[in-house]
This record gives sequence, C-alpha cells and structure tokens, in this order.
Amino acid sequence: MHKKSFSKNLTNKTFVNIMTLVAKGNRGLTQKGFTTKTTNAQNKESIMITNSASVNNGVHSRRFRILSAVVAVLFVCSVTITAFATTNAVEVTVVDGEKSVSISVASGSPREIVKKAGFSISANDDLDLSAYNTEEGGTIVIDRAKVVRVDDNGFISYLIGYEETIGEVFEKEGIEVSKLDEIGVNTSSDIYDGMQVFIKRAFTVNIEADGETHKAHITEGTVADALEYAGIELGSDDTVYPALDAELSETTEIQVTRVTYKTVEKTETLDYTTEVIYSDDMQLGDTEIVTPGVKGEKVVTYVEKYVDGELEEKTVSDEEITKKAVNEIKKIGTRPAETLKAYKNTGSPISELDPPKDLELDENGIPVNYTKKVEARATAYTGDPSTASGRKPMPGHIAVDPEEYPYGTELYIVSADGSYVYGYCIAADTGGFVERGNTDVDLYLDNEDMCYNWGNRDIVIYVLN
Repeated sequence: MHKKSFSKNLTNKTFVNIMTLVAKGNRGLTQKGFTTKTTNAQNKESIMITNSASVNNGVHSRRFRILSAVVAVLFVCSVTITAFATTNAVEVTVVDGEKSVSISVASGSPREIVKKAGFSISANDDLDLSAYNTEEGGTIVIDRAKVVRVDDNGFISYLIGYEETIGEVFEKEGIEVSKLDEIGVNTSSDIYDGMQVFIKRAFTVNIEADGETHKAHITEGTVADALEYAGIELGSDDTVYPALDAELSETTEIQVTRVTYKTVEKTETLDYTTEVIYSDDMQLGDTEIVTPGVKGEKVVTYVEKYVDGELEEKTVSDEEITKKAVNEIKKIGTRPAETLKAYKNTGSPISELDPPKDLELDENGIPVNYTKKVEARATAYTGDPSTASGRKPMPGHIAVDPEEYPYGTELYIVSADGSYVYGYCIAADTGGFVERGNTDVDLYLDNEDMCYNWGNRDIVIYVLN
C-alpha cells in the first residue's frame, strides 16, 4: 500500500514539475526584438504575445516542439515509474489452517492482502504478522476466531479465543476454576468454534453429626452423596434430615441423629399388699400387724433407646417373678375410745391383764394376800411403741423405778379415794419420772384423754410377790 501510494504521488509530482518547466520555457523563447524590460515582465510578455501575429506564429511553432518534448518526457517517466512499482512487489504467503496461498503484492494492508489471496475473514479473526513485513513480504497466518459457549452454573457467556486451550481462554477472561469445581472438558484441551463448556461450581454443605460440624464440598447430588463425601457412615437405626434422596443446594443443612438401642436386665422388688381386718376387740385407732408383709423380687428386661448418647425412652420387653411377695395382714380396732370416767366408781379394773387365779379380793376389791402395801402417787402415759423390759405396751404394764420394783413385780393398784381400780399390773417399763422424783409409778392408759383426766393421783400399791 505504501509503495503504491508512493508511486502515484511521484507521478503527480513529476507532472507538476514538468509543467512548470514548460511555462518557464515559453517565457525564455520570446524574440529579443520584442522583449521589453519592465517591472512586470510576465504580464508584458503576455501582451506582446497577444498583439503580435508574427510573434504568435513563432511561438506556436516552438510551443509544439516543447509540448512534444513534454509528452516524450512524461512517457519516459510513466514507463520508469511502472517499472519501479513492478520491481518493488513482494511475495506474501497467506496461511489459513492447512490451506496456504502465495501471491505477489506491491501494496495493501495485511487484511487487504489476505482478501487478495482469496480468503474471507470476519471482524473477530486475527492475523499473525510475526513472520511478515511490508518491505520484504513473508507469511501472514490467519487466526480464526473461535466462539466458546460457557455455562458457568447457569450463567451463560460467549468467549472468543484463537489458537488457545480452554484453560488459557479462562485465564485471559479471568475465569477461575478451583480443584473442587467440575468442568466438562480438560483445561488443556484446544478450543474449537462452537465449543460448549459446562462448569459446575462446588458449594459447601454443613453436616451436624456426632457433636461436630462436618463440611462436604460438592457440586451436585443427594444428601446420601454428601454423607459419603464427608465419610459419615450411618447405623441401621440412625435418622437423617433431609431424607437421603433429597437433592442438595447451597442452603442445605444436614442433621444426622444417632439412634442406638440397649437391652438391660434389672432385679426389682415386688411390693406386697396389705390386707386389713377390722375388729371390735381393739379400741378404735389401735392397729396390730397380724402377718408381716414380705417383698418379692422380679427380673425385668428393658429396651433403652439412646438418641445422640442421651437416654430418651425405656420400655419393658420382658418380666419374670423370681420371688413372690407375702401380703401383710393388719388388724384395726373398731371399739370406741375408752374414757376414764367410764371406770369411775364401777369397780371394773382399767388394766387389761388377766389376774392370776389365786388372786383373791375382799368385798371392797382389795387383795386378801399381799406382801406389802405402799401409799404413793401415780401419773399416766400412753402411745409408747415398746417397754424397757420388752413387754407389749398396754394397760396393765406400768413404768416403775426398777430399783424399787424390779421388772416383773406383780402389783395391784387402786386410787386412794377408791373411785378407780387400776387392778392387776406388772412392772414392765420406766421413764423420766424416776429422775424427777415427783411420782412413784406411771400407769399406762389407752389414750391421751384418759391420761389427762388421770393427772397425778394418790394411789395405794399392793405388792403381790
């Protein structure tokens, strides 16, 4: 292109220079007789040429010869210039893949040369000019633009590349692919026009299991795939949320619940039941255990359910009695509570002990035979669970000073005024009254009301043995 332009410019310039010489020649050929020195010689020369016929004829004759010379000069220059242009043509080889065409060109841009060689190129095609220059020619290689469609996790883009690999195109376009992402082709693969590439981006799925958070970096799949990726194995009773076949997404959170079952055997006691017998031979409120209850035993098999190590549920799967329980039999009195007033001036003894058969009383209810008579004072008590001598607490078993009346001493007691007969009794217990010294004996009565009514009375004690 530059050489051709140069030749064309040179021709025009030469023509201008020659025409200038012609003008100067005309002025130089004017006859001396008609030449007039004047300030404006050129204008004068024109007037003289116009007004003189003889001069005009002479000028025409000379002008013909000069014009002939100009034509000759122009012809020579044209031939010279054409020869010069032809001499500066260069050889250019255009390569398009496996096809190549060589041509001689004297001018033109690389793209024009490619078109002259018969190749069509698009706006995106590139030319490799590394082996070409305008002065020497050389090789022009056509780099055909290749359009690659990239589906990057649903985001579609079209990339233009040349003689490159897909990895090089990604690097040029700033597309990063991590080792966790999935790409449909090898990044070292050469690109081709119309190539389609799919990129699946890895995302992180959190898995809560065994008290820890596990992470699975995955591009697609189900919950089961994420568990396999994280190396989490499931037991036969474990539960997973979401379900194993649920599709993963970037917002998926997986919860693994460990469930285990344990069989346990335990020996447990069997409670006995209480059977109640009501009897009027006992005062109301009094009870007596006729047959003590005995607990039994059984072996119970439990199935325990543990959720993430915590016991959540326990069920009985089997039960075997190894020892039967014995029921308790309890006797409860129904007789109304006695009052002290009920015994006053009746001569009936308060004591529930049966007197000895050899005990003889006179007409006043006083023992006929006794070893000693003692005037004393007596208080009353009730409710003790046992006595110091081991005898059963009951009316007739009284508390004494064992140094004065040893346990087992048989006595007969009446009130000093004769209104109450305590009757036959046995020294069986002792109490705090001994230390206080304000009484001699403490009589056992059926209830607290009788004790309050008794108070602290003067009595007469008949020692029988």
